[in-house]
Amino acid sequence: MKKWVKVTGAGVLSVTLLLGGCGSQSEDKAEANVKTEKTLQPGNQIKLQGAVNVRDLGGYKTTDGLTIKPHKLIRSAELEALSDSDKKKLINTYKLSHIVDFRTNTEVKTKPDPELKGVKYTHDSVMKDNGASTSTQDLTASLAKMDNPETFLINANKSFVTDDTSIQAYKDFFNVLLENKDGSVLWHCTAGKDRAGFGTALVLSALGVDKNTVIEDYMLSNKYRAAENEKAIQAVAAKTNNKKVIEGMTAVMEVRESYINAAFDEINTKYGSMDHFLEQKLDLTESKKEQLKKIYLY
Repeated sequence: MKKWVKVTGAGVLSVTLLLGGCGSQSEDKAEANVKTEKTLQPGNQIKLQGAVNVRDLGGYKTTDGLTIKPHKLIRSAELEALSDSDKKKLINTYKLSHIVDFRTNTEVKTKPDPELKGVKYTHDSVMKDNGASTSTQDLTASLAKMDNPETFLINANKSFVTDDTSIQAYKDFFNVLLENKDGSVLWHCTAGKDRAGFGTALVLSALGVDKNTVIEDYMLSNKYRAAENEKAIQAVAAKTNNKKVIEGMTAVMEVRESYINAAFDEINTKYGSMDHFLEQKLDLTESKKEQLKKIYLY
């Protein structure tokens, strides 16, 4: 049964343990660790026919030497076009148990997630819904009015830290992660780079992954969205020769370190540290953080 939780929000621009052999227990463990290292490739995408920028966070190391378990934490772009084989892969291979949808009501209505048997669904909008469209025509018009689209994304990332809707959404997101005992949780927005990107930064930070690695993961959206980004930019270029609009579309479709760093800087300015932000605004106390680590690390 699917669990539907409606929260309003928006945005134009969203071990296997290998045992055996006759060696000692420590030798077996060492061998298993080596094989696990080769198996886990953090940052690699899950290849699906109907969705892009889908990634298993398994394999990322924390500063205290632990590792994020595979097939537990998945980030993604929109899922509306999932094929039957995609659905089977997510359910059978990745043991998907819960989807958290960061999109607005308008986005969800336009491209609803498919129902997956046995998978819970939570609509947890990170931004207020202004009813905006992401059509090429509307985006072109919006970009033409913007002085600096890069500033738009910088301000959007700051709002993830300060806006009450965003704070509540990410707080609810962590509650889903804390309640998950079996299987994997997948979270997504439209492009899987901004709302989902910041949500991923919060999760990795809460688990103890260092900031440089968090940013590296964030920046991988440019790699895994390259083809889609180029299509979007060319679609705008076909409608206008306005250099400002085309450059603006590029800024909107990409992720840049200035975007995520704007959120980090806002956190440091207002709360002193990521840990303080997680506890004070998202209610992720030390005990909850330890619980999170027990679920998702080994």
